[in-house]
Amino acid sequence: MTVQLEEAEKPACPPDRVLLRINRIGVCASDMQVYHGLHKYAAMPVRLGHEIGATVEEVGAAVKEDFKPGQKVAVQPQITCTHRYPGEPEKWCWPCRMGRNNVCEHLHVIGIHEDGAAGEYYVALPSMLHHVPQETPNDLVALAEPLAVAVGSATRSPRMKGGNVVVVGAGTVGNLIAQAAKNLGAEKVMITDILQDKLDYAHDECGIDFAVNTKEHVLKDAIVEHFGIRKADVIIDACAIPAVFDTILDAARPCSDIVVTGNYKKSCDIFLPVIQRQEISLLGHMMYTSENFEDAIRLLSEGKINTDKIITQRIPFNMYAEGLNFLHEHPEQVMKMIITISD
Repeated sequence: MTVQLEEAEKPACPPDRVLLRINRIGVCASDMQVYHGLHKYAAMPVRLGHEIGATVEEVGAAVKEDFKPGQKVAVQPQITCTHRYPGEPEKWCWPCRMGRNNVCEHLHVIGIHEDGAAGEYYVALPSMLHHVPQETPNDLVALAEPLAVAVGSATRSPRMKGGNVVVVGAGTVGNLIAQAAKNLGAEKVMITDILQDKLDYAHDECGIDFAVNTKEHVLKDAIVEHFGIRKADVIIDACAIPAVFDTILDAARPCSDIVVTGNYKKSCDIFLPVIQRQEISLLGHMMYTSENFEDAIRLLSEGKINTDKIITQRIPFNMYAEGLNFLHEHPEQVMKMIITISD
């Protein structure tokens, strides 16, 4: 795919919107699916940018929410029924009425389904914005979105609190899921991967109880070794590789939960009799709710999440295309790439 940078005038701020000055944009796997032309829901051409750290530039005269110029905000990049029809719940889909806006039947994500915030300015709905402490570094504000994904994943299963949790995949989201689970009530957390440096970071610096290299150890055996007869209450798939899912299902205990957070590009075969006969709950997980986002901001602001090695590259905005190409060619060298736009 082709990445093109264009000059644009500073947008006007409509009365019901908030004009943001963009400080940081994070790059994630969804962006790379768009970049590779593999994201089947992307509205092409589309401006990227859904992991956003910003500063309020201007507030529309009709905005009732408490936003002022100069305040730092994180952007929850979902547009749902509650945004389209504020105060009119009779027009909302059933998931939105249940408070599950993350699976709105008419969900749009900026940077995917419509233009995102990859530019100097972005005009946002005030209901998409979350206050962050003013002293929060701009890089960390941009991490609120992926951490919100992690919080949503960690809390998807009611068995997480007080339970044994396994996170399969120690990339950015997998690492953050493991840290979120530790902070939100899991008894013990194991993380697995085939890249030892990511496992060492998770165990030695992020406080994850067990880090297992599944190139050297069978997942099922490692779970028994570290958790004993109880095994895993929850296994979270942050990997999204069909062959790996087979090992997850094989390792699952009867009456346990499997949470699918990884973004699968293709369908995969699942041996359903195991799920049925062992009463394994297979739970899909999509993005986050506003509560997940607030929890993510709180964990970051309280210093509960180790981010020392999460951000591996900082790329200036005028080298956005080069940054995406580097990530395409060297994915193993990237945890989180941040595009710097303004300070």
